[in-house]
Amino acid sequence: MRVFLPLFALWYCVNGLADIIRIGNTGEPATLDPHRYNLRLEETILNDLYLGLTTMDAAGNIVPGAALSWEVSSDGLTWTFDLRPNARWSDGEPVTASDFVYSYRRLVNPETASSLAFFMYPIKNAEAINSGTAALNSLGVSAPTTHRLRIQLEKPFPFFAERLLYPTAYPVPPHAIATHGDDWVKPGNMVTNGAFVLADWRPQGFVELVKNQYFHDASNVTLPKVRYIPIQNATTALNRYRAGELDVILDFPPGELRWLRQHMADHVRVSPLLSVMYLVFNVTEPPFDDPRVRKALALAIDRRILTEKVLKSGELVSYGLVPSMVANYPHATTQLPDIALARDLLTAAGFTQNNPLKLTLRYISGDENKRVQIAIASMWRSVGVQTSLHHTELSVHFADLRQANFQVAQAGWFGENNPEHYLELLMSDIGDVNYGRYVSPKYDRLIRQAKRTADLETRITLLKGAEIEGLRDFAVIPLYSVMIRSLVDPRILGWRTNPRNVHGVRYLHRK
Repeated sequence: MRVFLPLFALWYCVNGLADIIRIGNTGEPATLDPHRYNLRLEETILNDLYLGLTTMDAAGNIVPGAALSWEVSSDGLTWTFDLRPNARWSDGEPVTASDFVYSYRRLVNPETASSLAFFMYPIKNAEAINSGTAALNSLGVSAPTTHRLRIQLEKPFPFFAERLLYPTAYPVPPHAIATHGDDWVKPGNMVTNGAFVLADWRPQGFVELVKNQYFHDASNVTLPKVRYIPIQNATTALNRYRAGELDVILDFPPGELRWLRQHMADHVRVSPLLSVMYLVFNVTEPPFDDPRVRKALALAIDRRILTEKVLKSGELVSYGLVPSMVANYPHATTQLPDIALARDLLTAAGFTQNNPLKLTLRYISGDENKRVQIAIASMWRSVGVQTSLHHTELSVHFADLRQANFQVAQAGWFGENNPEHYLELLMSDIGDVNYGRYVSPKYDRLIRQAKRTADLETRITLLKGAEIEGLRDFAVIPLYSVMIRSLVDPRILGWRTNPRNVHGVRYLHRK
């Protein structure tokens, strides 16, 4: 019998790509320093490079990572982690509890300039250190032995094991940083403790990782290489995937879903993400400091048109900052559009047919985002608002948001099955992720009360009170929860959809 390989399959083998998984990422990473990252696309790569105390299995469940096990004291304030005794950095040096002490101090050190340092504020004195009011060595992290790490919390935080999943909680190599300084993240200098290590990084070309031979579970990592290729446009990603240039893409246009399900059903992976997409107002800039204006713009938006007519991928409408997928939380109720009231509010704020409100709506480049923002601009036009649309690529967009360089902007937050994680975004002292610079003493007080409360029912009540306050002020306009739309070559096995959309390459293999 003669076997004929398809032309692509022959090219694939000849070019030696059978052992490489090529993933179309959603943009170019700005950094691979886990303490300085900001973007989801960076987190995707960092998840392959590093291993925190806890990690996720292929299904998204929390499992032991760098720690084999952990114990929590009866008062919930002391977490003790026993590290893997055989853990090594990618240069063969042992991973110790002291490395974690160094790493967590580095993260909250104001000199590191980590915008996500607040992720670790549950640790004793972390917030005070990050604000410059406490000494670095007062952080509630210690190493009683070489492989035992002890963490003291400010208050009970039942979601701490989940919080440790983020790159902010990954260890970084003290010896590599001491040798190379800020250049430690470059190929040849970077030292990691995860399943892969950085081999090459060509800006706007690819980030290539190779298997870490010192990883504790290296024998079960079957793919020797992974190449992340930045592709900001979902249509381009789809075209390159169909041309055989990529094995996985992490996004494709929602309008293509029906065709893909009909013709490439075994490639399609669609699932809801723990997330909320929203519009944020820069409340430091008039007229967006006027709650009447913010409310009017919110009341003009019909979220169901966005999800059912524009996106059409199964997105879930959001009326609050806490995604509906978050369990055991009383979610915000339906808010119907009210065009008449929106017009009245704008009139009361001084905007009329002869003096219309003019604004710029910033969004992330991409066909899907463009269609959503065009739809929103059309809804605002129905109440007399003139909207200019401005788009930039993802990293530039969020850099502008962190600097409050916008009027109204698209934003999103992803992550935990923990309502506090989303509600922190509107705290006045949370840093530059409170993009709109919203300030409410009542909101801050309720969130802080919740953080001090061990009883979960009371904690949820306080958090809900804060959310009601923020929504009453229309600090943001929640829109919908994201649907993850991925294409995965059927020859790639081990890919499992999960609500955090985390897919470690260590769990994948090729048929």
